[in-house]
Amino acid sequence: MTNPLTDNRHHEQRRYVDSIVMKNSFKIKIPCSTSNLGPGFDTLGLALQLFLEIEVSTATEKTEFVLSGEGKDALPLDESNYIYKIYCQGCEIIGATPRSLHIKVRSDIPLSRGLGSSGSAVVAALVMANELNGGSLTRDQIAEIATRIEGHPENVSASCYGGLTVGCLANEKLFSCQILPQESLKAVTVIPEIEILTREARTLLPEHVPFAVAVNNVQRATLFAAAMATGQFDVLREASKDKLHQPFRKKLIPGFDALLESAYEAGALAAFLSGSGSTIVALVQENASRVEDAMLSSVASFNYSASARTLDIAREGYRVD
Repeated sequence: MTNPLTDNRHHEQRRYVDSIVMKNSFKIKIPCSTSNLGPGFDTLGLALQLFLEIEVSTATEKTEFVLSGEGKDALPLDESNYIYKIYCQGCEIIGATPRSLHIKVRSDIPLSRGLGSSGSAVVAALVMANELNGGSLTRDQIAEIATRIEGHPENVSASCYGGLTVGCLANEKLFSCQILPQESLKAVTVIPEIEILTREARTLLPEHVPFAVAVNNVQRATLFAAAMATGQFDVLREASKDKLHQPFRKKLIPGFDALLESAYEAGALAAFLSGSGSTIVALVQENASRVEDAMLSSVASFNYSASARTLDIAREGYRVD
């Protein structure tokens, strides 16, 4: 991994640069993300207003976590916590020594449901390392390092910048663009009580696909991004059709096809698997409650449970206070 402090290849066009201020206590708020959005596998990410919130203080002799919200009973409370491990990686990249920290975590992002809980944690940890060591990394550099750690850009880019992000990682460098869709667009999220680990969901994917499948996804991923940029939402249903990953992953979610169809019948503009699942997202401008009810009814007909929330798009990425 190259050191971003000596690597001048980062984006110069971004408007975000974090102030260089040493801090001993601060708060971070990071939006969750839905990714792939149908055909944009490992490319498209959309930030949503469901947050991971962290309060950090150095006034402690040993590292300890205080957890609330999602995952509070499942995650470690000491240095073995994933956030602290990535914080240590961030310190190593910066050239600093990790410190003992008191870390309060409040998360509304469910774990292993395809809403970017891992990506938001990586971003949070790198921001912690940056803020505690002078703030020398720009937002672009944090996004690039986070992408290297995650291995793909879509979730961390959305959590860093907000809105819809389109990105790729090439030769350890992140290339990404941000699109801010119309504010009327909302995401209905249906979250089944089914955990799906990303690494396991990836094992279901084929190593090779027919040329026609690749063409299908290139056409629709670019159409999807263009529709979000221009507001031509009438094409989103076709643009969200995928042949690259959803046909293989949908077997993990009973009634997946019927669930998508119920969303469309209720007026959704697009419906797709969020990340590797199990969350299904439907994009709407109106009729959110009707779409929620229709999708939950579909879930119930397949004899499992789910919750639903309608979320606004997060138009900004992480914030430090």
